[in-house]
Amino acid sequence: MTPKGSRGGRRWIVQEPAAPGVAEGLAAGLGVDLVAARVFAARGVDASFFAVSAADLHDPSSILGIDKALARLQAARSAKEHIRLVTDYDVDGTTSCLILHAALDRLGGAKVTYHLPNRFKEGYGLSLYAVNTAAADGVTLIVTADIGVRDHATVSHAKSLGIDVIVVDHHLPAGESVPTDAVAVLCPPQAGCAYPNKALAACGVSFKLASALLANDARRDEILNSMLKLAAIGTVADVVDLANAENRAMVTLGLRALNRGPHSPGLTELLKVAGAVSGEITSETLGWRIGPRINAAGRLADAKVVVDLVRERDVNVARGQAERLNELNRERQDIQEELVDAVLARIPEPLPSFLVLAGTEEEGFHRGVVGIVAAKIRERVNRPVAIVAILGEMATGSVRSVPNVHATHALDAAKHLLHRHGGHAAAAGFTVSTVDLPALGEALAAYVNEHGGEDVLVAEEWVDVVLDPRDVSVRLIQDLARLEPTGKGNEPVHVVVRGVPEDIGVMKEKHLRFKLGNLRCVWWGAADRLDWLTGATEVLGKLSINSYNGRTDPQLMVDDVR
Repeated sequence: MTPKGSRGGRRWIVQEPAAPGVAEGLAAGLGVDLVAARVFAARGVDASFFAVSAADLHDPSSILGIDKALARLQAARSAKEHIRLVTDYDVDGTTSCLILHAALDRLGGAKVTYHLPNRFKEGYGLSLYAVNTAAADGVTLIVTADIGVRDHATVSHAKSLGIDVIVVDHHLPAGESVPTDAVAVLCPPQAGCAYPNKALAACGVSFKLASALLANDARRDEILNSMLKLAAIGTVADVVDLANAENRAMVTLGLRALNRGPHSPGLTELLKVAGAVSGEITSETLGWRIGPRINAAGRLADAKVVVDLVRERDVNVARGQAERLNELNRERQDIQEELVDAVLARIPEPLPSFLVLAGTEEEGFHRGVVGIVAAKIRERVNRPVAIVAILGEMATGSVRSVPNVHATHALDAAKHLLHRHGGHAAAAGFTVSTVDLPALGEALAAYVNEHGGEDVLVAEEWVDVVLDPRDVSVRLIQDLARLEPTGKGNEPVHVVVRGVPEDIGVMKEKHLRFKLGNLRCVWWGAADRLDWLTGATEVLGKLSINSYNGRTDPQLMVDDVR
């Protein structure tokens, strides 16, 4: 199929098939549908890809700085010091906090407390407030997770107050240094680190430190297996590379443990409110059901709520905490939906190459949801988007970018205008003086124009296979699910199904439903695209199984048409 545009303005590119005979061999060896085998073969997947085990988890001893970290933690335990965990307020940070707290609590000796920065009072990173509060509380050792590697000045401030800092992180742009005043920095991407997996999430690095701390524990394997539940949630939610063998193993083993159980009362109640059914939990469950609920606490209230919930041992208390978390997530959804509508109404014509839209919190530009809204708008406009909450003389924004524009590099090009910024290729955040917002928009657009302009703003959708509706079956979908866990680097299977949409209808005034032959199709949030179905002959989306009233039928979750 020749790449060409779609109604969504995307370029569809069909994966080239593997050499003759490869798919047939996989179908026979794995016992899967030939169409599924063709998908596997075209992706370059062989039988070893599916043979995931604990042997895929690397020895943590090659992480640069881990010996110093272990020695300092042992000294803190021996001297009964006060250790404080200071971690980010997102899913990666909260799961890191839970993993490290469980390991240190298991070892005993030291007093261990935790602090998760308040998004609204402290912002992102290791703040002066967190360090000064720790000093006032008699803390002598801070262990960060998912923050700290770029907080050189704050780490130095902690040292001046007599507080040692161990940094556990994974955010380190190429060429940047780590805080020299830290006792140890555990960050696989740093120069000189021989650890083979540079793509660990912070919860993965935290798991590695926990693994080393528990090296002599008689129950080590059992405890680590339970910790993998948290590492799986954090790894999927932080959108790190799932083609990476170790990341894939962490998530696979964590999913097995989540589906097998049993769980602590706190985790049990979190799974319940997320609608995560034992035996049916997948990477999609982690990314779309559990992750958003954890994030809701840090977006609207205090991420400490999540750590308290998962650590809770009283089932009744845990149930109330989980219901509160669920309420926060519903509130987040309402705020997000209203802001998406408001932003869509403000989109200018012609579109700039980098869209920057700002408003006050009174106008609905809530700091806690600007990142999610930026992602939603990016899907609509196929270009980098910054949504900015104005707070008087200062403004805080979140960027969500497209594959060919590096979000942090774009902000680097405008750093003369920014008070603070950071992130990675797909997502970043920043603080800017409100008066400089127009100049920031111009600088970011100039960056895109200098690095390819409109040519890099055409969204591409890779298609695994083109099907007739009659090719789709429950068995095929079950066979394709063997690619789990899916995510960045190991994307969910995208198919194009050929046919003319029939039996078209609108659901709840927001969504579209229709059929291709006997195949049920659902297009979430696309009621305003009803006219796109006129004349459409090809539909792109992801296959899933619809279970209702004891029936299981295949369905297509639609992303685009042409």
